[in-house]
Amino acid sequence: MWTNRYSQMRPCVLLSLLLVLPLVTPGENRARAESLPKDVAYCQLTRDPSKFRGKRIRVRAIDSYMFEVSRLKAPSCCSGPDNPIWVDFDDNLNGESKRLYHKFPKGMGFVLALFTGVIETGGPYGDGGYRAKLIVDRIDKLEATSKGAGHQIPAWVPKNCEAAGTTQQEPFPCYPRTATR
Repeated sequence: MWTNRYSQMRPCVLLSLLLVLPLVTPGENRARAESLPKDVAYCQLTRDPSKFRGKRIRVRAIDSYMFEVSRLKAPSCCSGPDNPIWVDFDDNLNGESKRLYHKFPKGMGFVLALFTGVIETGGPYGDGGYRAKLIVDRIDKLEATSKGAGHQIPAWVPKNCEAAGTTQQEPFPCYPRTATR
C-alpha cells in the first residue's frame, strides 16, 4: 500500500522539478552574467554614462581626489564630450582591493588603476555637479599613484588635450594647472 502510493507520487515530483528548475536556473545564470564586468574604455563611458546605468563595468581610469572631490579622469585624451563621473568606493572592498586602496596617497592625489564597479546615473552626485557615479567594488590593478602636493599634476596625467582637439577635465577644478616631471 505505501509502496504503491510513493510510486504514484514519483512521476508528480519529477514533473514538478522539471517545470520549476527552468524557471530558477535562468535567473541564477542571468545574475551571474550581470555580476561579470563589461570592459569599457573611459572615453566610451564618459560620452554617454547612461548607456551603462546599473551595469557592472571595468574601466581603466584616473581617480583624481582631494577634500570633498573624487572623480574619474581619462587616462588618455578623449574626443567628444567628457561628462564628469563621481567615484565612490564600496565599504566592503575585498582583501586585495582593500590592500591596493590603502596604497592610495592620503588626503589628495591621483591614482591610475583598473576599477570595477556599477554605474549609477541621474544624480546629482558628489558636490551636485555630477550626473553619473561609479561605485567601485573591486580594484583590479594599480598602475600609478601621486600625492598631488601643491596641486601639481603628475606626468602620466594627460595634458593639453584641448590643443589636440580632444577633451580632458581639469584635475582640480578650483586650482591652476601646474605640470610636474
